[in-house]
Amino acid sequence: MVVSAGILLIAGGLCACAPLFKRLSHSLERALSVVGFLVGIVVLVVAVDYALGFNFLSGAISDALATTSSPYLRYFLPAMILLGILLISRPIRNVRWASIISLALGLLIAYFLRTILPSLFTSSTVLVIVFLIATLAIYTLLRFVEDLFDFIGAVLAFPPIAIAIGLVNIFFGILFFSI
Repeated sequence: MVVSAGILLIAGGLCACAPLFKRLSHSLERALSVVGFLVGIVVLVVAVDYALGFNFLSGAISDALATTSSPYLRYFLPAMILLGILLISRPIRNVRWASIISLALGLLIAYFLRTILPSLFTSSTVLVIVFLIATLAIYTLLRFVEDLFDFIGAVLAFPPIAIAIGLVNIFFGILFFSI
């Protein structure tokens, strides 16, 4: 299976330029954000596939880069990764997933400790303490990651930066089609 990098970069670039369409239609901007989320997942998967050299999805990219004489095209991968992060982080920036994941993992840890070591954890008080400690430890770690992701997403979602990333990726998409 081969994914066309040109189509992916142009579609992602148009979705990244969604702030340009805000004055035209707010629902168009929202639709581009939703489509951009899905395109961002594909962009990141293809970028990781190409960067790690699997060539499962990105075989055509390797072939195109081997035959090109454009000095700019070798910089498409960092732009592609930024595009994927931008498109994924835009709609999920306000979701507080650290608390949901830490609560679920705290419950799972307490459950598994009770089933694996039933003689050690007979008291429900001990299980509640284990649940609270595990939940707070996991939440602390995930909250840091969430804040870091929120900061990066906020910087990338700033309209001039998002538009610049979108236009650069549209340029790289056009370069892929010119090969």
